[in-house]
Amino acid sequence: MKRLFLLAFALLVVAAPATAASPAKQPVATGFYQGQEVSYFDFGPIKLKPGNKLAPIWTVTNGAAGQHNIIDTVPGKADYSPLWQLNMVTFKDGSTPHLLKSKADVDAAVKAGEVTVTATNTVVNCPVLGFGQKKVAGFSNGTSSTTTTSGRSRWRRVTS
Repeated sequence: MKRLFLLAFALLVVAAPATAASPAKQPVATGFYQGQEVSYFDFGPIKLKPGNKLAPIWTVTNGAAGQHNIIDTVPGKADYSPLWQLNMVTFKDGSTPHLLKSKADVDAAVKAGEVTVTATNTVVNCPVLGFGQKKVAGFSNGTSSTTTTSGRSRWRRVTS
């Protein structure tokens, strides 16, 4: 019995480094910033203690085809944070959904009475790519060519 245990333990020790050396590739999501498409990693919702720097992100719950999440800051700006406070944007009944590609578009849709915006307590960790950050070999490889199969982020289904 002791010999079987030692054999199993030895196999785990040998297999562990091979598994640890090949991390899974993180999918890259697409969003909008000032009317342009941007790419970001979506690490999903996180729990935080008070006092963290957060930036707003808007997700459209019932948008037009091709709608992505909307951000209003990017790396290099003083108000940038990879931690985003989620705001849910919903087109009202009787309004025809159309693409919202910037905070200005969201504000205009609110002013026109087309949408409601609901702030949530949900915070997501979504670092934006492609604004001069350091390239980390074996992680992002400095590229953002991978996209999610649905084109939407996992956390978009969060309702609280």
